Order: sequence, then structure tokens, then C-alpha cells
Amino acid sequence: MTTRSPQTQAIEHSFVADDVLREVWRIKDELSASHHHDIGRLCAALQKRQRRSGHRIVDLSKERKPAGNA
Repeated sequence: MTTRSPQTQAIEHSFVADDVLREVWRIKDELSASHHHDIGRLCAALQKRQRRSGHRIVDLSKERKPAGNA
């Protein structure tokens, strides 16, 4: 069994982190491009997808009344 030094482990970890970041950025760029780099279009598409999902949606934009004050 070979034991790697902490420096080697850190370098290997950074390569993995770099790969993960590259993949996240690639997906982000594809999503942006698919909506012509328009944040309004992207948000509208995500909201439409959210409504179609059938999942319960929490809307934190509505004011809540304090408990006990009916």
C-alpha cells in the first residue's frame, strides 16, 4: 500500500475540484446559450419548468402573519 503525502493529496484534490468546476461552468454556459444569454428568458423557462414539475412550490415572497395574530 502506497501512502501519498499531504501535498500530493492536495494536488489530486485540486484536479478533481477543477474538473467539477469545469463541468459546472460548461453546463452553465450551455443553459445560458440555450436562452440566448438572456436572464429573463432563462428565468421564465425555469419558472415554467417548475410549474410543470408538479412539486409543491414554496413562495417566500408573500408576507406571513405572525403566529397567534389572526
